[in-house]
Amino acid sequence: MENHLKITIKILVVFLFISSSLQAQSSILKKRDEYQTLSQIWELDPETNRETFILTTYKPVYVLPFRFSSHRRDVPFEVPADEVPVDKPIELDNVEASIQLSLKTKIAQNIFGKGSIWVTYTQKSFWQVYNAEFSRPFRETNYEPELIFNFPVKSDFLGLKTKMLGFSINHQSNGREGKEFSRSWNRFIMYAGFEDKDWSLIFRTWVTAEINENPGIKNYMGRADAAFNYRLNKHLLTLRGQHSLRGGSNNHGSIELDWAFPIYGNLTGYGQFFHGYGDAMIDYNQIHTIAGIGMVFSGTL
Repeated sequence: MENHLKITIKILVVFLFISSSLQAQSSILKKRDEYQTLSQIWELDPETNRETFILTTYKPVYVLPFRFSSHRRDVPFEVPADEVPVDKPIELDNVEASIQLSLKTKIAQNIFGKGSIWVTYTQKSFWQVYNAEFSRPFRETNYEPELIFNFPVKSDFLGLKTKMLGFSINHQSNGREGKEFSRSWNRFIMYAGFEDKDWSLIFRTWVTAEINENPGIKNYMGRADAAFNYRLNKHLLTLRGQHSLRGGSNNHGSIELDWAFPIYGNLTGYGQFFHGYGDAMIDYNQIHTIAGIGMVFSGTL
């Protein structure tokens, strides 16, 4: 248990150091009352364009110390035999912590005119910090590297102002072995980004390769998603949804609402509500309703 706590403390120290060093150039806030636009996030205009190999944030970088699930997770979970109480089943807590770290860097620009290539990495961990009975383990970590080609555009589509088009090669997994514990999929993603004044919208759809250990993952974690951001002075509201694009018994999806709000100075609170499938890869085919509260350090969509 002491070793687990020491490792966890080191991870948090590194996490906070990286977040604070990035915040000056890539925070979710440029100023307390001004959130970043798609042009600023993806350097779509000459005035926002910067050099390559500058490390910035990608998805929100946050710590949620309290995250409550209405359904107890029924998942395969490895615990050393000497830590399992005799004649007592393993039970995961409904309340846990969640930590997300997400970075990106532009590795090439002026491709086919104004296009750019980005490399991103996102890591999300689920920590049973209140589960003292099983030494407060990290029950699951999801890893997501991605290679993105992004191209700025200026056009109107059905009244929406298109800002960018692109595609990416995406791998997502939990880094575990064996059919019972391993979860992964590879996607070729196509997307379009729209923006006007105080809001932005990104649509994505993808094709995937079949993975034997994840039967039907597309019918739970989806074949398309959308993210809508609304910037309201000192607040940022984000609504995300994904869906299988199928009916009947394969009709599954999820919805997530995130709220970034000021607390004091540069301290920004973060509230999160999730309902549906695919919160964590290990239990992608189990439905959960989740509410969490914590802090966000930096990030984008």
